[in-house]
Amino acid sequence: MAIRLAATIVLVCILIVVPVVEPGEHERRLMNDLLSKFPYREFARPAINESDALTVAMGMTLQQIMDVDEVNQIITTNIWLTLAWTDATLAWNESDYGGISSIRLPPSMIWTPDILLYNCANENFDSTYHSNVVVESSGSCEWIPPGIFKSACSIDVTNFPWDDQVCTLKFGSWTYDGGRINLTKLTEEGDISTFKPNGEWHLKGVDVLRNVVYYPCCDDPFIDITFVIKLKRKTLYYAMNLVMPCILISSLMLLVFTLPPDTGEKLSFAVTILLSLTVFMMIFTESLPPTSDASPMLSNYFSAMLLMVAMAVLLTMTILNFHHRNPDTHTMGPTTKKICLDWLPWFLRMSRPGHIFKGPFKKGNLSNQEMEIEMLDQSPGYRRKMAATAGYQNNGRTPLTLHQQGSAGVIGVRYASYHENQDGLMDKTIIGRDNHGIPQSREKMDNVLDELHFMTERFKKIDEDEEVVGDWKYAAMVLDRFGLVFFSIYLIIATIVILNTAPNFRKDVLGMSA
Repeated sequence: MAIRLAATIVLVCILIVVPVVEPGEHERRLMNDLLSKFPYREFARPAINESDALTVAMGMTLQQIMDVDEVNQIITTNIWLTLAWTDATLAWNESDYGGISSIRLPPSMIWTPDILLYNCANENFDSTYHSNVVVESSGSCEWIPPGIFKSACSIDVTNFPWDDQVCTLKFGSWTYDGGRINLTKLTEEGDISTFKPNGEWHLKGVDVLRNVVYYPCCDDPFIDITFVIKLKRKTLYYAMNLVMPCILISSLMLLVFTLPPDTGEKLSFAVTILLSLTVFMMIFTESLPPTSDASPMLSNYFSAMLLMVAMAVLLTMTILNFHHRNPDTHTMGPTTKKICLDWLPWFLRMSRPGHIFKGPFKKGNLSNQEMEIEMLDQSPGYRRKMAATAGYQNNGRTPLTLHQQGSAGVIGVRYASYHENQDGLMDKTIIGRDNHGIPQSREKMDNVLDELHFMTERFKKIDEDEEVVGDWKYAAMVLDRFGLVFFSIYLIIATIVILNTAPNFRKDVLGMSA
C-alpha cells in the first residue's frame, strides 16, 4: 500500500508541474473556420466560377530507377509528384489568426484532383502515399504525394546491349475533362537533382509533355501530362559476361583447323564449342522480351557465330572423311581433284612436298624447265629406260628371252643392256647368255617369271594406292587451311559489321559519332 501511495503522489506532482500540450488557439480556430464553412468541400471542385476550368500544375521529382524489367516490359520508379492549384475557399487573413501563413491538412478533408497514372502496371492502381496538403493563406495548395510507380514501357531491344530506352509515365485526371480541370506543366523538365544513380542505366534526362486528346465520347478534350524518361544502358556488364566470352569461344573454333585429323579430338572439340555457344544463347534470351517486332543486335551476332560453328563442324566432318578415304572405297573425281589439288592450293599459296605444283591457270604457260620435264616424261626412250630399270635385274642386265640349249634341256637366259644413243633414245644390245648348266624345266622358269611379274604389279599397285591415299590426305589438309582462313575472315567481318550497327557501340567503343 505504501508503494502505491508513493507512486500516486509522484504522478500527481508530475501532472501539476508539466503543462498539458494543446494545439495553438489560432491554428485550431483557423482549421475550424476553414473546414466548417463549406460542407462537402472534399467533393466540390473549388472553382470561383463553375463554368471555368480549374488550373492544376503538375511536376515530378525522380528519385530512383528501381528496376527495368525487359522481359515483362515494366519500369519501376520512385517519384515524388507535385500538384499545385488554388482553392479560394481556403484563403484567410493572416492577421486574424495570429500571423499563421500556412497549415497542413489531410487530403481526405479537402478537394484534391484525381490524378492517376494511365499506363500503370501495378495491382494497386493508385501507388502514392497520401501525405498532407500544404495550404497557404492565399488559398494556394501544394500536394507532394510520393510513390513507387510501376508503368508499362515498350522496350526496344534492337541495339541491345548498346541501346537507349525511352519510358513514359502518363498522368491525368480520371473523371475531369479539360473543360473542368486545365492540367498544365509545372516545369519544362523533371527534377533530377536528387536522383540516385543506377548501376545498369544512365539517366539522360526527363522531359515533360502536355497532351490534349479528343475522344469520340466527349466534346471537351482530356489533358494529360507525360513524363518522358530517357535512359542509356551501361554495357560493361554485358560486354564482359556475354560479348567477350562469345568472341573468345568463337575464336577457339579456329583452332579446330590446326589439329591433325589423327588426334581423334577434332570433331569432339568442334561440337563442344557449338554446345557452349548454344548455352550462352539460352542465357542471353532469358533476359529479353519474347517479341518479334525487332531482332536484337547481340542475338544476330550469336546467330552468326552459331552459323559459323555449325559450318565449321560440317567442314570438319568432310575433312575427316577425306583424310580416312582409301582407293578400295573411293576414287577422287576430276572436279574434286581440280578444286582440292589445284585451285585451292594455288589460292592458299600452299606447296606439296615431292610434287611440282602448276596451278589452275598454268597449263599452257609453263616455264622452260617445266617444259623440259614434261618432254622427258613423254619420251619413249625415257619410258623404256624406266621400264628396264623397274624390272627384274641381274648384275645390271635385264632378262629378255629364254632359249633351250642342247638335248639335256638346259634353260638359258639372254640379257639385254640399254644405253642412250645420239638421238636421246634407248638402244638395246644383247649381251649374251647366263647359262650355268643347271637343268631347269620351262614350266618352273615360267612360274618364276610369273611371280616376278606379280610382285612387280603388286608393288606398282601399292605405289598407286599410296599416291591416291596421299591425294586424299593432302585434300583434307587443303580444306583445313581453307577453313582456317575462311572462318578467320568471317569472324572478323561479322564482329565488326554486326556490332557496328549500334550507334552507341560506334560512339563508346570505336569513338565515332553516331
